[in-house]
Amino acid sequence: MPKSAKITGIKSVCCYTIQEAADITGVSERTVRAWIKGGLPAMTQERPTLIRGDTLIAFIKAQRSARKTLVGPDQFFCLKCRDARKPASGLVDCEVTGERAKLTAICGVCDTIMHKPVAHTQVPMLSKVFDLTIRDEARTVKGVVVE
Repeated sequence: MPKSAKITGIKSVCCYTIQEAADITGVSERTVRAWIKGGLPAMTQERPTLIRGDTLIAFIKAQRSARKTLVGPDQFFCLKCRDARKPASGLVDCEVTGERAKLTAICGVCDTIMHKPVAHTQVPMLSKVFDLTIRDEARTVKGVVVE
């Protein structure tokens, strides 16, 4: 089973039984029943229980948007904290390869290593925000963009 439900096959004008909703979204029947207990509107007065396609799509999209975390330009997403965090002491390493740059820092809360991909054009702006150590393919320069 996938980690997140699929919405591509759900038709908004159809009604689905719990088994059909589970099959079309790629989750188990137990998950669909938990969604119903957690607020998914369903027609439970009659048997079989029916779920409208449009409400199923809206419920899954609302779940996805609730899990998103906005990360600012001066923050990283820490996988251990599951939140946007600033790097410890503002120290960030930057590895430039071609058109991309990879920022690496340590979480200021839990000391976990965090990564963030950025475009190489953003490196000069980020060097003003962070104490940035830039590693290019050829050499390492502290606080200066390598051209």
